[in-house]
Amino acid sequence: MDTAAEIVVDAGCTVGDVHPQIYGHFIEHLGRCIYGGVWVGPDSKLPNVNGLRRDVLDATRAIHPPVIRWPGGNFASGYHWEDGIGPRNKRPARFDLAWKAPESNQFGTDEFIDFCRKTGAEPYICVNMGSGTAEEAARWVEYCNQTTPTHDALKRATLGHPEPYSVRYWGLGNETYGDWQIGHLTADAYSRSCSEYAKLIRRVDPSVKLIAVGCDSQDWNRRVLSECWKQIDYISLHKYYRGGEDYYDVVAAPLDAERSLAELSRIVETTVPAERQVHIAFDEWNLWYPEADEQSGLHQRASLTDGVFASGIFNALHRLCRTVKMANLAQLVNVLPAIVTDDEGRIYVNPTYLAFKLYVDHTGTKALRTEAFSDTYRSQKYGLDVPYLDASASLGPNMLHLALVNRSKVDEMNAVIRLRNARARAGGSLSELKGERPDSTNSFETPNTVTIG
Repeated sequence: MDTAAEIVVDAGCTVGDVHPQIYGHFIEHLGRCIYGGVWVGPDSKLPNVNGLRRDVLDATRAIHPPVIRWPGGNFASGYHWEDGIGPRNKRPARFDLAWKAPESNQFGTDEFIDFCRKTGAEPYICVNMGSGTAEEAARWVEYCNQTTPTHDALKRATLGHPEPYSVRYWGLGNETYGDWQIGHLTADAYSRSCSEYAKLIRRVDPSVKLIAVGCDSQDWNRRVLSECWKQIDYISLHKYYRGGEDYYDVVAAPLDAERSLAELSRIVETTVPAERQVHIAFDEWNLWYPEADEQSGLHQRASLTDGVFASGIFNALHRLCRTVKMANLAQLVNVLPAIVTDDEGRIYVNPTYLAFKLYVDHTGTKALRTEAFSDTYRSQKYGLDVPYLDASASLGPNMLHLALVNRSKVDEMNAVIRLRNARARAGGSLSELKGERPDSTNSFETPNTVTIG
């Protein structure tokens, strides 16, 4: 049956700027994300550009990634960047202590920068605060950004890259609060280490933007912000939600993420002095299915439900655009994936990818105050009353963009749209993420079961 709803958009009330970096991505040395996904090597039988898989390049370009995070993730806490530079036939193979697998180091800093340049993304590098040192991190910044005639800057030039890479975003470790992490630290110990890393990195390049590790612990976040607010530009948050559970809980999860991000925003506002701006980087988020374990390389089959979930995340990020300035889906290829490939040269995209395509292509630069009124349901898992209708609006040049999510899996919705402080012209266009059922999936054999129509 049809249900009634109302959407009110106030074109005269701007929430804030929609920062392009909220549509970012993440690639890690895990499963088939890098090897077989992003990288096949220049001698591969598969079409490639300098070893970068061509079909993945094309699919990535099509969603205009603003920023890509690398090399991890857990992998970053044991990664030594010098293993991944220089002639590839001389790079050492290592045993990756994060994911307990061999690492060939055929894909390193130069290859990552090449991938970013070819897809139009800004690089975001996460340094090793597990088994690494602050000096090692600072020399990595020198390798990427410096033009001085010093060892690491000259090394980059002698390897064929005379111009600096000008990497702006640098992450100060990954999930160091967790005992699963190489180099697990307490909040106090991390804060001291974060300050030291930031100090040395900024001595090499004062212009960089530094992202500190945050989490769902208010005590951790307050401690890190209290000690490090002068040195950092962002604090991060990672949120994964269990896929394959009750549909209505899954599509309610973005509201729980919004609640966590809003709480982190309040901690930033009450801890950081007004003269210093520290933003939030939501730099790992996704649904995670039980099938996505280490044995499978964290591969999972995503459905239309994943696209609804991702759309809910984007609407939440629009509402929080004053403080959340970056977000990165985990991950781009083959690992909890947006894009799926095999070793025979086949490729398809998941509904999450299609949600990115919709929002990247149809979002303006200014988020507008938007209210949606509809029936609700109760998510006991998250303790939330969840509206069936979710909406966000944004303003571009002479164009109003309205993004709507119907969380009901059975009912269509008749919605009245009320526009305040503006006059709408006739015309417009509609794009929709479409599939027969919430559990509809794409595959190599049926790549267009879920489409944009």
